[in-house]
Amino acid sequence: MKKVSNNVIKVIAISTVTMLIALTLELLMYHQHGTSLVSSTVLWRAGLIVALSVVVDFLAALDWRFDGYVTVLVMLYYAAADWGAFEVVRPKASVYGMFVQVLAILGIILCIAGIWYGIKQRHYYSIQEINKMGR
Repeated sequence: MKKVSNNVIKVIAISTVTMLIALTLELLMYHQHGTSLVSSTVLWRAGLIVALSVVVDFLAALDWRFDGYVTVLVMLYYAAADWGAFEVVRPKASVYGMFVQVLAILGIILCIAGIWYGIKQRHYYSIQEINKMGR
């Protein structure tokens, strides 16, 4: 049971950090393109990014059957957002561009770790269900 608790903590931590990175990159990209950061488009996307993280954290804490799948899908979404920022940032050779690129790469690496923890979530859930059937 201790492994499950540790994995839940890791999922929540990775989800929160990747959400913050994706949100930061999203806001930086909107700012780069001259979009007002208080426009409805920006606020909707920022709200979506935060809401997805809350859903992952909530499902991980409850240890529901499909929480691993949701974790993997949200991490893929965050990784795609990070990749988009990595590709779109201009000028790439400036300090700003390098900061965005490094942050995007860090976000992608953490999303890969989040995908791994999502897979482990599902694995631990399956083991729990098999153990329940054996009793």
